Amino acid sequence: MENKPFITCEGDQNLFSSLHGDLVQRLPLEPVEWRRSYGRPPRMVQVEANFVPFTDEMLPKEGDMSLLRQPFFHMFWTDCPDVDVYKLLTKDEITLWLQKLRGYNIQDWMIVLVANSDAKKNKLLPRTTVIDKIKSDFCSKQADRCLVIYDPLMDSPKSQESWVALVQRLKQLLLVSFNRNLGQFEDNMRAQRERRTEVDWNFCGYFLVQEELAFVFEMLKQYEDALVQYDELDALFTQFVLNIQAGDIPEWLGTFSRPCTCWDGLYLWQPVNYDKRDLIQANTATLLDLRNYLFSRQCALLFFLQRPWEVAQRTLPFVHNIVRELEILELTLPRGAVACWAFMSCLEVLQMIERCSDSSQVEAYSPYTASLWAYAREKLHELGVMCGLMPDMTPLSEQLHMVVDLLAGMGQKPEKESIPNSPDKKLREALSSKAAFQKHYLELSELAMGTYKHIGRIRSARRIGKDLAAFYMMLGDARKAESFLSDALKMYQREGWGLLATNTCKDLAFCQKELNNMQKYAESCSLLASNDLLTPDDRKHFYSELVAVCSRKPAEKSSILLHMEPMMTITDVCIDTGKRPPILGSTVNITLHMQSSFSEEVFFDKVTLVLQRELREPSVEDKPLEHGEDKTLSELPRFHKRSFSAGCMSSLRGWNGQTVSNQIPSYLNVQAECQVKPDGSLTWSGINCPSASQFLRRQDSSHSLVKGQEVVKEEGDLNLELANVLLKSGGNKLFFSTTVQSRGLFTVRQLVLRLSSAEFVSARIWPPASYEVASQNPTITLDPLQDLLAGIPQEIQVTVCTGDHTLQKDTTIQFTTTPQLTLRAPKERHGQVTKQDADENKTPANIEYSTEDTEGRLVLKLPAVEAYHRLQLTIWATAEIPDLGLTGEEEDKTSAEHKVSYRSSLVKEESETPLVFYYPFLTKNQLHTAGESKFVHVEVVGLSTAKFDLQDADLTMDNKTVKLTPFHQNSPMAVYKDQTVSYLWQLHPRELQGSTQLSCRFSLQYSLQGSQERTPYSYSFSLCSFKTLYQVETSVGTPAGGEKCQAGVLCPLRLVITTTTPPDTGQQADTVPLMYEVVADNTMWAVCGKSSGVISMPTAAMTTKEVLLEVMPLIGGYLPVPVVQLSQYREIPTEQTESTPGKGEEDSNQQPGIQQEDKMTVNTEDTQPSTDNVESSLDNSVPSPDQEGPRHPGQVYFGHGQVYSCSQAQQVHVLPANNGGNLVITFQ
Repeated sequence: MENKPFITCEGDQNLFSSLHGDLVQRLPLEPVEWRRSYGRPPRMVQVEANFVPFTDEMLPKEGDMSLLRQPFFHMFWTDCPDVDVYKLLTKDEITLWLQKLRGYNIQDWMIVLVANSDAKKNKLLPRTTVIDKIKSDFCSKQADRCLVIYDPLMDSPKSQESWVALVQRLKQLLLVSFNRNLGQFEDNMRAQRERRTEVDWNFCGYFLVQEELAFVFEMLKQYEDALVQYDELDALFTQFVLNIQAGDIPEWLGTFSRPCTCWDGLYLWQPVNYDKRDLIQANTATLLDLRNYLFSRQCALLFFLQRPWEVAQRTLPFVHNIVRELEILELTLPRGAVACWAFMSCLEVLQMIERCSDSSQVEAYSPYTASLWAYAREKLHELGVMCGLMPDMTPLSEQLHMVVDLLAGMGQKPEKESIPNSPDKKLREALSSKAAFQKHYLELSELAMGTYKHIGRIRSARRIGKDLAAFYMMLGDARKAESFLSDALKMYQREGWGLLATNTCKDLAFCQKELNNMQKYAESCSLLASNDLLTPDDRKHFYSELVAVCSRKPAEKSSILLHMEPMMTITDVCIDTGKRPPILGSTVNITLHMQSSFSEEVFFDKVTLVLQRELREPSVEDKPLEHGEDKTLSELPRFHKRSFSAGCMSSLRGWNGQTVSNQIPSYLNVQAECQVKPDGSLTWSGINCPSASQFLRRQDSSHSLVKGQEVVKEEGDLNLELANVLLKSGGNKLFFSTTVQSRGLFTVRQLVLRLSSAEFVSARIWPPASYEVASQNPTITLDPLQDLLAGIPQEIQVTVCTGDHTLQKDTTIQFTTTPQLTLRAPKERHGQVTKQDADENKTPANIEYSTEDTEGRLVLKLPAVEAYHRLQLTIWATAEIPDLGLTGEEEDKTSAEHKVSYRSSLVKEESETPLVFYYPFLTKNQLHTAGESKFVHVEVVGLSTAKFDLQDADLTMDNKTVKLTPFHQNSPMAVYKDQTVSYLWQLHPRELQGSTQLSCRFSLQYSLQGSQERTPYSYSFSLCSFKTLYQVETSVGTPAGGEKCQAGVLCPLRLVITTTTPPDTGQQADTVPLMYEVVADNTMWAVCGKSSGVISMPTAAMTTKEVLLEVMPLIGGYLPVPVVQLSQYREIPTEQTESTPGKGEEDSNQQPGIQQEDKMTVNTEDTQPSTDNVESSLDNSVPSPDQEGPRHPGQVYFGHGQVYSCSQAQQVHVLPANNGGNLVITFQ
């Protein structure tokens, strides 16, 4: 409805006519905020207006509260050029105009002056302008009611600014007028609503009043507020109708109880149905007229709000509410009139929704339009039954008259005739003939089903499908009916609607019998015969039908395949293989526990248990992978007993309360798989479910009624049969037995029960029950009976498992070992034979075997042994203890690995077994120095808990002239774990002249305690740089004038170096440069001055060199003498410096690279023995292992034993410092 507020215009009409177009165009350009009263939230509105000339008839009359028929604002337009003209004419016109407005108490007005911006420029003397006179005469207190527009027809900044001011002021004043008028109107409307209990109150009059308020909101584009008004009217009228049940019947409601002669549906193609509104205004509207108009206005506003889904949501409750109100008011309508009205109303809403919405809103309104399509279909079906238009009916004369009356009551408007496919035309066409009815009924059914499926309401779609199945059965098209009934049955079965599934299955069986489809008819009869929801007579009837169908001879040679479940279900599968795994020739017993749901006993001609055989590789040896070959990483369990828990059984309940086995199990059989390349790298890996297709198959894609999949009879590798089996109602047991004749994994797959020409086939039995007849190749293993020790014979057990092969007599096993490992047979060649699955407590049988030695290799000749037995033999292995000094291996190595390979006709390839032998003891050596004397110290460290006796220890050297004097006792000594045995020899210095390196060999005899067998042992090592070249003597003297050293006082440090043996430098020189370094503890000594230096040491024997230094003791007590370390010094070519020795000042010729800092040096006299040729702790030539290297360029350390410190372990008595204070001692 296109309504705009009226604004009157007075004054110069020609002037306003020239500006009318611009004003109307500028007014709605920008929205303005509308602040409403009573705390209502502000809204942004676009203000539009209808400008009309001012007349006295436009002014409101007394008692007229209408909002749409009276103006909201009044304007006066003038272009008075000067004050004189204003005083003569314009002032009187404005005065008369305002007097008329004030006579009606109108406060919403405005005066607009159109002026020329150049008018002031032509005046010589400034004086009062026209606008000033107007403001002083009429707007002294309301200056905003008078505005000026400068040059409105020109495009100048001042003109645009004045236009903007006028539009903004007009919008604000117009909204103020809206608030004032709406407030008065709402007060009046509320007063009328409060009078609703009075006798003379009429709903139609009040309806028009509140609707006018809705029109005003709609005029301001406030569709939400307008919709609230109609919702309030709807609720108010509904409440009046409901109060009738309590006996409260107002007089005005009787006008809606008059007989209804028109039942045309909703008309939504126009925002306002003026025909229906005129009836309401004339108080002659019926209930359907009022409701149709009210709901059409609600729908129009919802379409303006772009909410078509809410229109669809409100429609069905609206229709149901009208039907209920008709019953409450006891209105008499012709039979079928309400159905016609509801049908046309639903289709009208559906067509408007499709017309007024886009594709983005389909998902929003589809959940509601589906119900509308279904309701329209139901009403059309109702009309078809009433008018005799169903396929199995013939219209009577009374029904034809009914159709004529219904068509007459629909009405016929010219507007509806121009609309294509209008609901009125569709209904008239559907009621015209049976063919047209069938066409429209099927079309509506397909639309309803498609919409339900689109929104996911499959159950509702299947319900419509059942109605379509009944319709097609009336048409005689049983094939289409069967399709709809099958879909409905599957849904009811899947969701557990037992009674609905049973009734649907009965209808489906009738269709299948009509189609002469004996396969499906037999399946339906089996379902119904085992259904405990039917009466006993019905179950017996369908059982007789099943037997009759099965007794017929099929047209083809193939049998009728039927599902076994849920008529008969397998509850448990037990496989009994005895106390051991099945082997060839053994007996396997299989027991099936079954539950029969038939009410009668069933006699089967034959029962077949199908087993599938899976060839598997031997369980011991792994087959190498080829390129692209898949490998299963996880195997099925060798024995799997099939059983159900209570939770699993509850999940296997079917639609008829019986147990079925084709549901998703509590766990899935999943296997890990991978694929490798020829080089052994991994290509891919993943998991696979072999039975995935059984559970992921779509349920609705199958024609089966029971399981969602077709009946599949598997071809088994082993079939166990029973003949003439009688199954009683309830629990049954079937016993199968077979003799194992081949290897492999046998899995129980399926059960087939034959009844005449029909076969009941079970689904694949899940969880799988299987037994494995393993293919086991013979195996040979070597197992040490304890930790192996080198040097003594150790016992190793050889185990031969025959697997499923018989061991022939004189079968040989040839052993090959690595060097230094010897195998031999025991003196008594007896083996033990036991069964592979025998208990450990069972006494094994003894059996003899023979051996031979071929080219140093041990060969075992085995006796004859039966299959699935274990033969255990014993051999002795002896590993030599190597001379680690000769082999160059690490001297702290405690074990050695040897490998034993064996070859036999029992295994395909030569196999190798690593054996680790641990050394019983370990040998170390050290070199000690005492002046010119040398001592060789050899230690034997025990590593094993076994005790060994050591004797006949000896040390020999390659230089036969060197004599060794032993300092140890030549008696047997025991060594074991954490126990050390030491041997010491002295080297004589005279015999060492001219020797630079000595090769030594330590040997002894050892034996295990309690054994008389002795074994030789040797250990080789070398001694290098063992001659003493220099002796260093260090002493700390007392300070001058003192008797003893005192802390904090300088003391002289005297260093005396003596050449004992001329060094072999390769050059004829009288002196060699040596570097000395004072290494003292920083907490005890402070070296004053230089701490290191280079001296020229004479090479002649027994020559000495003395150096004097100064040190300061830091603490008192017995302090160790500072250590002086001596090293060789070689000049660097790039920094050559001449050294001129003096008579006593050689030590002062220090090289540039030598620093005078205190540096920490580990005293080598206290170094621990190393893994090399560790020499005496009495020399101080070589730094400790922690020292990274020489501190100075050109510095070279001496070898162990080349420098001897004579002052080792000497101490100096140092008095504490004299602080000069008094010591106070307090006794308590």
